[in-house]
Amino acid sequence: MSDFKYTDLPLNCGKVTRIQIGEAMPFAREQASAINKFTITEAEVNTLGIVGDEQADPFFHGGQFQAIHQMPASVYPLIKAKFPNVTIYEGMLGENLIIGEADQTSMNESNVCVGDIYQVGTVKMQVTRPRKPCWKIDAQLNNRGIAKFLLDEGCIGWYYRIVQNGHFKLDDECTLIERPAPEATLSSLWHTFNHIKDSNDPQLQYWLNNEYLVQSFKSSLQKRAR
Repeated sequence: MSDFKYTDLPLNCGKVTRIQIGEAMPFAREQASAINKFTITEAEVNTLGIVGDEQADPFFHGGQFQAIHQMPASVYPLIKAKFPNVTIYEGMLGENLIIGEADQTSMNESNVCVGDIYQVGTVKMQVTRPRKPCWKIDAQLNNRGIAKFLLDEGCIGWYYRIVQNGHFKLDDECTLIERPAPEATLSSLWHTFNHIKDSNDPQLQYWLNNEYLVQSFKSSLQKRAR
């Protein structure tokens, strides 16, 4: 799978194949979650994300800098290949948005960069940080080890902040319109997160100085370096 070529923008990155929202409900370990989402055909979007979408834990999900969550379409066949006995269907991982392939290339952590601005319908949104899959993925799929597998594979998904409110619907094109930091791929960030040696690591300093990476993830990086 080749990386997107970003020398000539705007760039078509695929079409919307799934839009999801959910309600915070009792889930597991006596905790609530909105991981069980349902599909909609169109969405109104404001600075806090898709209207009607809820988050049970606003510390880890939602808010201005985690307004919309996207997973790569490749995550489902990846899980199925490793865990063939798991019952799984597209949309089970709590994401708001799935974008299909464009020219045999799909959005993933190796070709999506922190700071990227994408337009879907009339909505403009900017990548702020990766997601960190947690135990709720294992509970959702009733199988221990899937969250760790995704973490190890770097198939983690990402969050957006909303740059321009608006509306999008199924089959709308997702277009990369700005890429201010073409070296800042999510896979590079994830590698740094997992291989920080100390606080003087030059890659750590790069990310701490990256103006597009949200502060919450910078704090996580600093904790890893201690």
